[in-house]
Amino acid sequence: MLTENKFSKYLLYAIGEIVLVVIGILIALQINNWNENRKVEAIKRTNYLNLLQDLKTDSIHIHQKLEELNYGISLYDDYITTYKTPNLTMNDVLDNQNKLDFITTTIRFENSTITSLENTGDIKLIPSELRKKLTELKRNQDYLVESNNQWNTHYFDRIENAGIYGSQPHFQNRIKNQPLLRDELGIQENLDMVIWSIEIAMFYKKMNEENVSASLRNLQADITEIAESINHELNK
Repeated sequence: MLTENKFSKYLLYAIGEIVLVVIGILIALQINNWNENRKVEAIKRTNYLNLLQDLKTDSIHIHQKLEELNYGISLYDDYITTYKTPNLTMNDVLDNQNKLDFITTTIRFENSTITSLENTGDIKLIPSELRKKLTELKRNQDYLVESNNQWNTHYFDRIENAGIYGSQPHFQNRIKNQPLLRDELGIQENLDMVIWSIEIAMFYKKMNEENVSASLRNLQADITEIAESINHELNK
């Protein structure tokens, strides 16, 4: 009977030890999971803050580019109204063309964070709906950059034609008081082709500026919406 009591005590003690070990393991696992969750949340927070900074940079860039584009569009509209003047000569038209803005707009976006998230797989840490908006924003940005570059290529091809025919934008102003040089270059003989080349080039530029302006305004609306969603996630 005494032996049985000792065995029961030892059995209960052993069971108690096992229970304590199991509890210790469970606590350790819980602490480890808690630490891992903290690390994940810290990573998510850093990613969100970086995304917000990129979006802010893009928003500033869009604002600046819209001002540039509006300026170019306004100059072109003013140029079109010059044709209301009767009996314009080719030199008059060229003088009016030289008042246009011949500088093209370069579009770029700061999407290094979303690109990094896609490459590392951390994009999966972002809720699906927000993730979808971010990837679509990047896709639209990339498309706009490529489209703008293509339109600018068409524009530069026509401006190059103007040079082939004997004149580049503003070159006419530099040689206005050089009749001998003008004759030697044969510019007057090709003035019609120069004007046509610039006319077509500026038409391409105007069309692109209007398209880019509309796209930038849409992107700005998307950026504002995404920034609000990110801030919502940060404040949870």
